[in-house]
Amino acid sequence: MFRKIIPALLFVFASSFAFSQSALMDKKIAPFQIKLANGQQYTSSQLAAGPVVLIYFSPDCEHCQDFTKDMLKNYSVIANKQVVMVTFQSMEMLKPFVSQHKLSTYPNIKVGTEGYSYTVQRYYQIKSFPYIAIYNKAGKLVQTFEGEQPHQTIFNALKKI
Repeated sequence: MFRKIIPALLFVFASSFAFSQSALMDKKIAPFQIKLANGQQYTSSQLAAGPVVLIYFSPDCEHCQDFTKDMLKNYSVIANKQVVMVTFQSMEMLKPFVSQHKLSTYPNIKVGTEGYSYTVQRYYQIKSFPYIAIYNKAGKLVQTFEGEQPHQTIFNALKKI
């Protein structure tokens, strides 16, 4: 009897995993509303057509800080992409992060806080930072990365879109 149940359970588990992965890949970008460090509002409806990289982070997260430094060192991989960096942290935490990394000097990078709405965090079911969602020119979700990941792996994925 167990010989029949175990393969059936494995099939159900594999099917649900494949379904959840394909459901995620069908997602449009999160319907975000953020307040930028300069005080302006910025929403997902303001994105231009083309590839988008959404990064959910926390300014006090060491992995997020390291990734941001490395991303700027490898700017060529994001130069032709819209980068939206979203946090839930306060503006008081966000402004020093933006200033430290000179993020306002990059016109394709928008950095802001969604405050305590947690819209983006719930949309992607984010559990660790940084969370990176890569969308192609057609607006299709291509790949996600969550938590500490090898930066080169992320950059390689970015080069493909």
